[in-house]
This record gives sequence, structure tokens and C-alpha cells, in this order.
Amino acid sequence: MKNVLLLLPGAFSGYGGIEMYNRLLVRAFLELGQERGFAVRTLILNDGTEEVDDRYVPRGAESPRGFRRRKAAFATEAVRRVLIDHPDLVVIGHVHFARLARLVGALAPASRIWFVVYGIEVWHPLSLSIRRGLGRAECVLSISDYSRKELSKNAGVPPERIELLPCALDPVWQEQYAPRPDDAAQTNDHPTLLTVARLAASERYKGVDSVLRALPEVLQAFPNVLYDMVGDGDDRPRLEALARELGVSERVRFRGRLSSGDLAAAYRDCTLFVMPSSHEGFGIVFLEAALFGKASIGGRHGGTPEVIEDGVTGFLVEREDFRGLARVLKGILTDASERGQIGFAARAQLEAKFVYSCFARRVGNLVELNRKPAA
Repeated sequence: MKNVLLLLPGAFSGYGGIEMYNRLLVRAFLELGQERGFAVRTLILNDGTEEVDDRYVPRGAESPRGFRRRKAAFATEAVRRVLIDHPDLVVIGHVHFARLARLVGALAPASRIWFVVYGIEVWHPLSLSIRRGLGRAECVLSISDYSRKELSKNAGVPPERIELLPCALDPVWQEQYAPRPDDAAQTNDHPTLLTVARLAASERYKGVDSVLRALPEVLQAFPNVLYDMVGDGDDRPRLEALARELGVSERVRFRGRLSSGDLAAAYRDCTLFVMPSSHEGFGIVFLEAALFGKASIGGRHGGTPEVIEDGVTGFLVEREDFRGLARVLKGILTDASERGQIGFAARAQLEAKFVYSCFARRVGNLVELNRKPAA
């Protein structure tokens, strides 16, 4: 292999899971290129070049170029690089770039094409245009087995052409904020539940409303419990109104979007992380909680069971069963010993499976695979 072209939607200007995943993809390919002697060029649609974080770019590697949402300029440069560089591998970071994949395939038929899929974008039947673009792919990388199955069902991609590349904890964030052995023990007079999620009307499946509906019963057993909701979006007013309607608004803190340091502090200071999502593609937030040795409650749906082993590294509940959620919350809050054991197991699983070194190793193994071009 001589060169690789990465075509990504966003990596450095956003706060979501897709952006975090793509930052790791950029770093892993740049490191791999230096190690194995191939060039890597990265074009990013949504970011500005000045927004690139150098901590994800190894010294001596070519820094990504951003296009600030200028779709025509992004596509034009992608085509130009394909014609000039004749890349051995083109990694296309979103199914909505399907037309671009078809163009790349026509201009450089010898180039291997990979797609990346995350979650919600493949949880419904995909258009013929996207299906044709995916048909050009030698391989599709999926962040979870759940998304892999949804993609196969909704786009007809054979399962054997879909490879798992699970999410990993952001190494820059981990290095800066991971607890140290000599950190003082946490003391908190108020048991604190924490959710970190985008509060968008389109993402009500995250389950924040279920946590709010469970709170009245939890408060009967633990009157001083607090619920911290970190994140923002257009659904926040509805959720704030629901908290008032349920009579729990004085125990709920809508904290908005936090800085990296304040987010780490929220994880450190919480008693329990909870996000009973019904359609999570993976759930990087569960990894972030595990870094601080926190037990998590997630939804028994989507990709969450691939991150949380029920009763071992956390607990799984039904998205709509807020009474069941309340029972689980009360049980965990009552038993500090069990809570600590589960948090310890979550941290051990994180270090064994979901740190950056695992992610980078998987990228290297995938690049090594000797595949035949897709028919």
C-alpha cells in the first residue's frame, strides 16, 4: 500500500460520538501510515482546517484539511486527489457520501473503498442511491454488531462484508482526566445520577424522560438524590417542563454542555451513570463513566448490550419501564459494595477492550486483510 484517502463528515468541530470516532480514525491511520510507510491524506467536510487538534496528528504526518461545510469544494478536492494520487484505499466516513463513492469507483476502479457506519443513519431502509454507493465498497466498518445487522437488513449489504470496529475511549481525554492512584477518595453527601446526552427532539430515544419519571419513586427512598443532566438541544424545554410536572425539578440540574474538564468532574462526582436508550449505536458515554469506575444503567436495546454486560459491568433495563428503572436505581444506591464491584468490572472491561490501543490495533489488522474487490 502506498497511500490512503480519508473522506470524513466531521472530526474536530463537533461534540458528538461520530466526531469522536473520526478523531480516533484519523489518528490511527496517520500512525499506521508512519509505521508502515504509506501516505495518508484526510479531507473533512464540516471542519475548518484551523480546528484540527494537533494532539491527534503525529509529528511529521500530514494534517487534515477542512472545508467548513462547503460540499462542492469538498467533493471537487476529493475527486482531484483520487485522480492525482490513485489511492490504494479510500475510506468514506458516511453513507450520505454514497454518490461520491460511486464517482471514486468510476475514476479509480483499482482503489479499495471502505465505508464507516455509526448508528441512526442506517436504522431505516436506505435509498437506491446509497445502496449503489455501498455496492462499491469492499468493506463497511460498523461501530457495533447492532448497526451491522441494521445495515445488512436495510441496505442488503452481505454480513461478511461488514467488519466491526468498535468505539474506544478518546485517548487525549483519558490522558488528561483519568483518575490517578493518589487521587483523594470521593465524598458526596448527595447520591447523584448522571446522564450525558444530546437533548434533541430527534433523539428522545436516549431515555432522559424515563429517568425523570423514575425519580419520584427513587426520591421516596433517597430524598437527597440529585439528577445531573449534561447536554443541550431543542428538547430541553420539554424535559424541563416534565421535571416540573412530576414535581422533581428541585432535584434535577440541567447543566447544559460542559467543557472537557467539567465533564470529567461530573463523571468523577456522580454516584451512578444512567442512560436507558432504546436505539444506541454503541454508547461512548458508558466508556467515559467506566474510566471513573462508575456503574452504568443502559437500555436493553441497540448496541448498549455490547458495552454493558448486565449484572457484571452495569445493568440493562427496558426503555419505557420507568418503574423497573426505579427499582434498579434504588437497589444500586442501597448497596455501595455491589456498586463498587460493578464499577471496578466496568473499568477492567474498558482497559481490556475499549481503549485506543485496541482500536488502533483493529485498524491495523483490517488494513492487513487481503480482500478481493467487491463484485
